[in-house]
Amino acid sequence: MPERTSVEFEIDGRVVRAQPGDSLLRVARREGFAIPSLCFHERLTAYGACRLCLVEVRRGKRSRIVTSCDYPVQEGIVVRTETDEVRARRRTVVQLLAAMAPQPVVLRDLALQYGADLGGLEAARDGDCILCGLCVRVCREVVRASALDFQHRGERKALGGPYGEPAPSCISCGACASVCPVNARRTLAPAIRRLHHAGAGEHLCRYTLLGVFSDGVCANRYECERCEVEHRLRDGRRDHPAFLRSDGGKTHGG
Repeated sequence: MPERTSVEFEIDGRVVRAQPGDSLLRVARREGFAIPSLCFHERLTAYGACRLCLVEVRRGKRSRIVTSCDYPVQEGIVVRTETDEVRARRRTVVQLLAAMAPQPVVLRDLALQYGADLGGLEAARDGDCILCGLCVRVCREVVRASALDFQHRGERKALGGPYGEPAPSCISCGACASVCPVNARRTLAPAIRRLHHAGAGEHLCRYTLLGVFSDGVCANRYECERCEVEHRLRDGRRDHPAFLRSDGGKTHGG
């Protein structure tokens, strides 16, 4: 029996086609459906950490809530992206994420979108990181340095290098900070400090550290989104890890 070359299913009343094995979130966004996510990136392995991309999937008479970033599309399924239950669960997720990192603007925007009450929220930890794992995956899968990983479990879970020390494999490329959806500069401070002290006192451009060009010195305190070099290089080098964050920082949108 020949293998299927495509599958057909329904998203919010519209019939769509996709390649077998493609993720539901990827297909939905390609078709114009806005499903929020803070831990998904097209170039990285799906992780399902933030839980914001929840959708309802019905197959036959059975339905369940799943994370769409790591759910493979299947023939005949019916997907609903904005049911009352889906929105209620996303609202709870936003509140839990905000308890971990109460300051990021992206979480406050999502709270408004889903009616999450952040007033009087008891902070679960004094941090700016939501443990989405994007920095860990970009360091491992794209930069191939594996300089970051999760440490400990439960309430003590945090990001760091091996044994809590800065990893010698870190090349100070700044890719971790670039993909971070909540701009967790305090959590990523060790990598950023290495970036500022790279090159014997010179603030080398992170694109020089990544080998995009030689002898570049940063005059912008590594606020790359404001840098003219950043904007000029993106069009020609989109495949490079330095340019993974090609969406202007709006990783939570569709």
